[in-house]
Amino acid sequence: MTEDQDPTHPTYKQCPDCAERVLSAARKCRYCGYRFDGRQRAGASLLGGLLGGLRKDTTDATFEEVFADWGTSLAEGEAVEWFRLAEVDHHPGYLLVTSRRLVFFNQISRTTHERAFEYPLTLLSDVRLSGRGSKRRLELRVGTLGHAVQGLRGSELERLDAYLERVLTERHPVPSRLPSP
Repeated sequence: MTEDQDPTHPTYKQCPDCAERVLSAARKCRYCGYRFDGRQRAGASLLGGLLGGLRKDTTDATFEEVFADWGTSLAEGEAVEWFRLAEVDHHPGYLLVTSRRLVFFNQISRTTHERAFEYPLTLLSDVRLSGRGSKRRLELRVGTLGHAVQGLRGSELERLDAYLERVLTERHPVPSRLPSP
């Protein structure tokens, strides 16, 4: 029995794509999906490996390509205001806020995402920051539904809160107070 065949002393090789150590008998890297046999990864997507660090073939992807890969697109005149890795209702994924809508793409696996929800900003009824430190979150109310955005630095939550508050204010302006007589 050679050392390669001895299960008590496995040998390893380094993945040339992500530099992780994998068993030398592996045909595919378990971390990034790199195929040692040179074949295309099954179901490879434009954003393959994005969460583990952008892969070389995805760094030049445009928002339009990313969204198309996830089954969505921007309407004419719609602008991306905010797009970040976040946790919504304790689910990791990507939160997209455009000039017209709020979309959350839930992370299903390392390279697979699905649209968990999508709301027009016109349905947004309340936004508020709550909690402290690592428990800080942005609570969103859309009609009767509520969502909590977490997993972001405080400054990122505050920027998102300020933008969504501005959207709410523009839609429902607060009447100015009349001077006291």
